[in-house]
This record gives sequence, C-alpha cells and structure tokens, in this order.
Amino acid sequence: MNEPIKDQFLGCLLGLAIGDALGMPFEGWSPASIKRQWKEKGFLPSPSRGLGPGQYTDDTLMALCHVHSLIERGRVEPEDISRKFIGWYDSGDLRGIGGATAHAIRRLKKSHNWQESGATGEYAAGNGGAMRIAPVGLFYHNDLPALKEAVRKAVIITHNNPEAVAGALAVAYLVARSVRDELDPDTAIKDASNFIGPCKVRENLQGAGELLGSGATPEKALEILGTSGYVVETVASAVFCFLYSPDDFYKTVVNAVEGGVDSDTTAAVAGAISGSYNGIKKIPEDWLKGVENYDGIQDLAGKLYTAWRKK
Repeated sequence: MNEPIKDQFLGCLLGLAIGDALGMPFEGWSPASIKRQWKEKGFLPSPSRGLGPGQYTDDTLMALCHVHSLIERGRVEPEDISRKFIGWYDSGDLRGIGGATAHAIRRLKKSHNWQESGATGEYAAGNGGAMRIAPVGLFYHNDLPALKEAVRKAVIITHNNPEAVAGALAVAYLVARSVRDELDPDTAIKDASNFIGPCKVRENLQGAGELLGSGATPEKALEILGTSGYVVETVASAVFCFLYSPDDFYKTVVNAVEGGVDSDTTAAVAGAISGSYNGIKKIPEDWLKGVENYDGIQDLAGKLYTAWRKK
C-alpha cells in the first residue's frame, strides 16, 4: 500500500485508532495531570476500564462499523449501518459508549427506524458523530456534494442534531480535502466554515483560527476552545491541534491528548485528519506497532480503497 491515496486511507484509519488509544487512559483527566503522568508519550492501560496499552474505545469501534458497511454496500446505507451498530452493541464490547449513542441503538433495536432513532435537542450535540465519521470522508473524497448528505444520514442515526451533523461534516470535509491533496492549512478553517455553513461549530472553528493567528499555545487554545464531549468544542480543538503542526502527526496527537477531558475523542479526530493529510509514513513506528488490531485495520483500509475505486 504505497500509492498516495491508499497511504492516506491507511493513515486516516490508523491515525484515528492511535489517537483514540493514546487518549483512552486519560479521559476525564486535567491537562496538568496528563502531563505529569504521561512522560514517554506511549500507550498506557486503563485498569478502571479494563483496557490494556494500545486498545481503543467506542470511537474506533464505531468508525470501523462504518468501514465495514461502506465496503459491503458501496455507499452510506443507514439501514446497514444501523445493523452494524446493533451487532456491536449486542456484542457487549462497548468500551465507553456515550449515553446518546446507547439510547439511540436501543431505540433502533425496537423500531429499526434510523430516521427517528437519533437523540434530539440541545443535549444531542455530542461528538459521537464526529468521532466516527472519517471513513465517510475517505469514501466520498471525490464527491463533495454527495458527502453532505452521506454525513447527515450517517450521523442522525444516533445524533439527530444540527450541530452534531455540522461537526461531523467539518471533520469529513477536512479528511476528504486531505485525500484530494487540496487541503491548504492556511485556508482550511475558512474553507471548512464555508462548507458547513452558519452554526456554533463554525463559530468555534473560526475561534480556533484566531488563536492560531495570535500564536496561542495548544495548552491555552484548548483551554479556551474546550475539550468536553460537546461537538462544538471537540472539532475546534482537534482542528487547532492539526493546524498547529500540520506536517507533524506526533505533535498533533500529543497536543490533542494533553488537552484532557474527552482526550480520546479529541485525539481520534485530530489523528484521523492528520493521518489523511500526512499518510502512514508520518506516523511513529512504535505507535503503529503498539496499536490494537494494526493488521486488521490495514486490511480494512485496503478493502475500503478498493470499494471506493469500484463505486
């Protein structure tokens, strides 16, 4: 897998999993606590969650549901994605599933109606869509108009909220533009903002741009932008980390993890964008060797690329 686009498919999926796994032990921690504990910048276990070094969470597991569905169906098919989510939920291997997602999947099991299963209202603006959407950005990278509807369908299964959709769309757009080799770090926030339209996600993205322009440190910027499970915060902080060091996957993910709170998701999103922009060659070898299911994800990236070529 050494063609540029194949390399970016692999970089994106592994970047997501690695960011997720690196941030996993520190979910809920403060930035100061993470910096004191995380000296070697490697994978650590989370005994309280029963997860070992290099294991990822629901962020990656749900993203892989999308990958499997895209490979099998050749498009975003909400009915099939719903079945994949139900199968994952029934497996019991949930690894930190969010409340909105859990409730949505339980509704799916009863009604099998993906258009009505997703959480609604202001408390549905979580990052559960943005964290898993990168594979859709890969698959639709050469069809940006179709990307909008594909993202909407994929997200509302669990998060039927305009901000949740907008946040996921921003992530998918940046992944898609990266694969097309059309992402200019200097205009990325402006371009993504124009693509998603007026919303709170856009406002905080633009705030990230202002912080980049002012020379703010990642520590200060993420304190201002926020790193909770609110999608408006997650997307802006992840994008800041990427654009602060667009050519350096290591720095991007370390800064995202050290932002604290929802550290696994911030780092998963930042890692997916950076991985799609830089490809696998920029990801540290020890992280590649240490992440769970490396061979399986590599195989899925190849199959996803083949499915994209066939559509």
